[in-house]
Amino acid sequence: MLVKTWKTENPFGLPFETAEYERRLKAVRANMRAAKLDHMLVTGPHNIYYLTGHRTTGYYVYQILILPIEGEPVFVTSKLEHTHVQAMSRFKKCVYYTMRDDPLDVTMRVAEEAGIGSGGVGYEDRAWFMQPRILDGFRAKFSKAKFVPSTGVIETVRAIKSDAELVYTRKAAEIASIGVRTAVAACREGRTENEVAGLTYHAMLTAGGEHTSGGPYVITGPRGASAHMLPERAVMEKGHNVYLEIGGIYNRYAASCMRMVSIGQPSAETKKIAEVMVNALTAIVSAIKPGATSESADTAGRSVIEKAGLGDFFHHRVGYSMGCSFPPGWGEGTVADIAQGNTKPLEPGMVFHCVPCILIPDWGCMGFSETVLVTKTGSEALTDCPRELAISL
Repeated sequence: MLVKTWKTENPFGLPFETAEYERRLKAVRANMRAAKLDHMLVTGPHNIYYLTGHRTTGYYVYQILILPIEGEPVFVTSKLEHTHVQAMSRFKKCVYYTMRDDPLDVTMRVAEEAGIGSGGVGYEDRAWFMQPRILDGFRAKFSKAKFVPSTGVIETVRAIKSDAELVYTRKAAEIASIGVRTAVAACREGRTENEVAGLTYHAMLTAGGEHTSGGPYVITGPRGASAHMLPERAVMEKGHNVYLEIGGIYNRYAASCMRMVSIGQPSAETKKIAEVMVNALTAIVSAIKPGATSESADTAGRSVIEKAGLGDFFHHRVGYSMGCSFPPGWGEGTVADIAQGNTKPLEPGMVFHCVPCILIPDWGCMGFSETVLVTKTGSEALTDCPRELAISL
């Protein structure tokens, strides 16, 4: 029999228990009170998923979650996504717009019904998904309200992973490691980047992974010096170094691992550069511990690279937070990082992708990475692949 609504409340289950969502919501609302916010306008798919369990690839179409300091949050989504909210979210209150509607008009009506008036309203100023016309519409409609840039209200809660989140992160690390080991074994002279990437993706999905939030990155030779290059049918040749950066996903939680493969015997210079980058990664992992600052961990790895005379080729921060993840990237860039100038202390439960990698024009790249958990006493690398330059003969 055909029905217009789901017969059960969450037909496919939620990623976490109700108590986990209640803990998150309580912590976020405590941050809202501290910031004097009566409402939060949540538009980023990561934050929406974190608070509700709602996960979709349809976030490229406008959606918003209006979160009040008390009471039930309400979604505004396209009509197509409405049934998805009903099936996949802890919170079901949702007003949809059709192709004939202006989403701004629908949002303003819902916001007024949600009680937005003259109080503080937070918005994700660093999110990719807050459309300027929507924010302008809020300011025009609610001229007595105080609109406050509020990136961090939710993200500071996300930074410390719960035990339940770490279960998924460890599974993602296992899947990423399977992907890396598959890619390393598949690299050989005459193969294309696409062939190796396809085998890698197949292995990860077969192992229980989900659609990736980036890559797989399989890049050969001088092409590796172009950051975030994707497979484009290039052929692996003798003398090439192949860059592999593979991200595993489990229940939208991410882990990633970077390794290198030399096609044929590497030169003495290549061996030396690889050794430097492995040592840099090892120094970073060793420096990560509770109470250490982000900057000190960055310095531990950066100093190894600079001492070897390769500092001009290192253009990145040393690490960035990992957690819930959606394309186009697997990292939590607005949550936490390991970078110069960041004096915030590291805390147990934080997870970082540590990424020392250098880019050398006309030569390629060299980098090794791990997904690392800050433990109560130090750190733990969650990804598990030999930390060495592999050689394909």
